Amino acid sequence: MTADGNSQDLAARKGKYRTILLFGMPGSGKGTQGAVLGKIPEFVHISMGDVFRKIPRLGKIGAEIESFTSVGKMVPDELTFRIFERHMKILELQEFFIPEFNTLILDGLPRSYAQAERLSSLLDVVQIFHLKIQDEKSAIKRLRARALLENRLDDMNEDVIRRRLATYHEETIKTLSFYDPALIFDVEAGQDMIDVLRDIVDRLSDIKRIATPPKSAPEAVADAVR
Repeated sequence: MTADGNSQDLAARKGKYRTILLFGMPGSGKGTQGAVLGKIPEFVHISMGDVFRKIPRLGKIGAEIESFTSVGKMVPDELTFRIFERHMKILELQEFFIPEFNTLILDGLPRSYAQAERLSSLLDVVQIFHLKIQDEKSAIKRLRARALLENRLDDMNEDVIRRRLATYHEETIKTLSFYDPALIFDVEAGQDMIDVLRDIVDRLSDIKRIATPPKSAPEAVADAVR
C-alpha cells in the first residue's frame, strides 16, 4: 500500500515482516513514539538502539557494540543484521511476534541505503514516518535531558552528539531515497510529543480506513441485525 492507499495491500508478502519504519534525527522522539505505538496489540515495536544497549557488555557482541557507540559511530552492518535476525527469531519463538498477525514498528534500522537494500528481502514496508525537527539546538537539548535521565554517557558529550547529528544528515536521510516517496509521511517533531503522536495515529487511521474495503449491502444488513 502506498501512502495514498492506491496500490499495496496491508498484508505482508509471503516470507516478509509487515513493517512500519520510523525515521528521525536524534532527539526527534521517534523511540518514544514507537514505544507508545507498541502498546497497541497489533504492533510490536523494536528499537535497535535499545536492543544494542540491553546486550551485556561483558560478552563479545556487547564489547563490539560499545567500541562503536561510545564514540558516536554506527554499528557495522554485518553485526547489526546478525543482532536483528537473532532478536526476531527469539520474538517469534516466544510468540511475542506473530508474522500473520503483528506489524513491526522498526526504529533505528535501516540507517543507510545499503542496509535498506539488504532488508528488502526481510521487510514488507507499508508506511514510513519521518520525524523532522527543524531546530538542531532543540534536538541537542532533548538528547542531553534523556542522557541525564537514563544515565547514557554517550549522549552527554557534545562532540559525540554533533557527530551523531552529522552522521544522520550525511547517511540516514539518504536511506529514504531507496523507498517509494509515496510511502513516506513527514511529521513535524518539534511540536509537543502528544501532537506528534496525534499526527502519526491520524495517519495510521487513514491508512486502515483506506485499506479496508467497504462492506456489501448484505454484509451491512447482517452486521446490523447481530
